[in-house]
Amino acid sequence: MTDRSKLAADAATRSSSRHKMLSRLRRTALISTLMLSVSAPLVAYAVSASSGAPAETAAPQLVQRDGFHRAQYEQQAPSAQPSTSSSQSGATRTEKDLLGEKQVPADAYYGVQTARALENFQISPVLMNTYPEFVDAFAIVKVAAARANGAVGAMQPDRLAAIERAYQAIRDGRYRDQFKVDWYQGGAGTSANMNANEVMANIGLELTGHQKGEYQYLHPSDDLNMSQSTNDSYPTALKIAFLIRNDKLIAELERLAAAFRAKGNQYLEVPKMGRTELQDAVPMTVGQEFHAFGAALESEIQLLKDAEKYLYPVNMGATAIGSGINVSRGYSEAVAREL
Repeated sequence: MTDRSKLAADAATRSSSRHKMLSRLRRTALISTLMLSVSAPLVAYAVSASSGAPAETAAPQLVQRDGFHRAQYEQQAPSAQPSTSSSQSGATRTEKDLLGEKQVPADAYYGVQTARALENFQISPVLMNTYPEFVDAFAIVKVAAARANGAVGAMQPDRLAAIERAYQAIRDGRYRDQFKVDWYQGGAGTSANMNANEVMANIGLELTGHQKGEYQYLHPSDDLNMSQSTNDSYPTALKIAFLIRNDKLIAELERLAAAFRAKGNQYLEVPKMGRTELQDAVPMTVGQEFHAFGAALESEIQLLKDAEKYLYPVNMGATAIGSGINVSRGYSEAVAREL
């Protein structure tokens, strides 16, 4: 082998080794990220318990199922909200889907498909209601779809009115404990979508004088999911949840930036030494430093506002594969206006 060939072979070997190492690092980072996202509530509970601070979630109970243990959590309902926890009495009602009949806790606002998901997807301690903005976002999507369907003549006014009432109840902070599907699930979010559909249907039924499960008056699929698929409602709900959380983050950062600006004005004439490389450098004032902190935050706030523009496009009305099947003419434009 010539010297040039040896050099080429060595370079190829080094390149292959680098690619293998980068691939391993990427896999390790992905696994670490997933493990952290799943373990975060456990860590939060442990820190809270060790510090003596009141825990926001109940203590974990390890439940044996199919040869493994899973820490089960239930979020504490707000003190002003009456508990709607299911299965306390042991009474059930019978619901049915394409797989057959199933018993659902009588006081549960979710239905048969959510009940199946609770059995099939016991993956993490992170539930839908871990993120209240996500619950609110799904309610926003459902009421926007219902209003759009009403505008194009596809939904009956009495059913739209029931959905409106269910939406308002959820936005008022009620029924959060009923959104309990695991954050990690199969089916591209179908279980989360059906959890929202079933809960809003049963809330709407009760608020209009009917019983849970009387779906002939308000149906989770035919009414709450009208003109929708998980493939458009679920990603739209995620985008809206990010926008809601971004609004709150921006508001807090604006308060912090304003506080730094106020301190900057207060100490504008107080001298100090500016430092660089861990040493005193040139004179400045304490106020100038605080104003610099405020300016840096204001730049980041603008970046957050600019970044959220990429969340504005939604695919509502595209339904399952983007073709808009089973959608009334004018619905897509109407639901975009409502959102």
